[in-house]
Amino acid sequence: MLELDTLLAAIQRFTQPARRLALATVVKVTGSAYRRPGARMLISETGETVGQISGGCLEQDLVEKAQAVLMAGKPQLVTYDTRDASADLTWGVGLGCASETLIYIEPFHPNTWYHPLDLLALARASGEDAALALVFRAEGKFAGRQGFRLLHTDRTPVATGGTVEAADWLRQLHLDLQTCLAERRSRQMTYGTEDGCLEAFIEFVPHPIQLAILGAGDDAIPLARLADQLGWEVTIMDWRPALATPERFPTARAIIVVPQVDDLPLDANHCVVVMTHHYPSDKAIARRLAQVQPRYVGLLGPRRRTERLLDELAAEGTPVAESVAGHWHFPVGLDIGAETPMEIALSIVAEILAVTNHRAGEFLRHRAAPIHEPLPSS
Repeated sequence: MLELDTLLAAIQRFTQPARRLALATVVKVTGSAYRRPGARMLISETGETVGQISGGCLEQDLVEKAQAVLMAGKPQLVTYDTRDASADLTWGVGLGCASETLIYIEPFHPNTWYHPLDLLALARASGEDAALALVFRAEGKFAGRQGFRLLHTDRTPVATGGTVEAADWLRQLHLDLQTCLAERRSRQMTYGTEDGCLEAFIEFVPHPIQLAILGAGDDAIPLARLADQLGWEVTIMDWRPALATPERFPTARAIIVVPQVDDLPLDANHCVVVMTHHYPSDKAIARRLAQVQPRYVGLLGPRRRTERLLDELAAEGTPVAESVAGHWHFPVGLDIGAETPMEIALSIVAEILAVTNHRAGEFLRHRAAPIHEPLPSS
């Protein structure tokens, strides 16, 4: 389940009995930290928490600060600065991470008509990628804009949290949300004049990965289960109704029995893993994948098997262009020495994450650049 889905489900749970809640959102990080901007945690008035904003280092202190926010009924921007070793030790955390983390805490009641996760719920329900802006600091003539939110999907922008006026900063915010969607990357932005300024975290909120598993054999079961645990939307496709069943794949979003390969409901947004173990079917599937060109294609089996398959397609007059097949992954998965079906599933999921995040899947100790690249800012 997605972290966001967990938080949204928790809000419903807190309505019976109704308890005041605080939402803590990481809005800015300078230096090295366990979680990045966009991490969230719900905190109830009884101290119960859902979600995580660090590796467990800041949560207890944040619970105490959230109680003060709930008592005051006003949002607060909290700073955790561990770049100063003496200050780090003073408040008892001693992380040694040399970072500054800004966390925006806002109180709300789960039974109100609007709460801080409403727009994220709307983004989740839209079925598409979204960009969400949160103004977490507002000074000078912009005082009162703190907490303003603006959601942008490919369809329409939606604003909450105050009066929306025709202003230069708002027009620029709309443009920056569009840039965030186009680049698929969050941003830190500052707007203002000599009379005041405001800071906003613009978060890229991707739609969950859509994983199509072609083949409903036993080795597809751990892959479907692991992908579901990551919050991915899993579709099982097979021509064998005895294998493609809800009993075997209880967490799948959809199970489709497809007698004809040309009827496979695939599109360019899918990540596709082919694991039918049936060579003639895989040949027809490869022809179909060449037409659709999904964002990720992985084929189970030895490299030579897929190379032979591609050679035969070329000889039959239906070649798969190198510009297409060159992006396919065969054998599927990262090289982690996987043997068991669960280990193979782990290697496949890790490779899909690496590809969709534009990473090489190498050892982090070999990475010269920071693990998390700084967000674009202005």
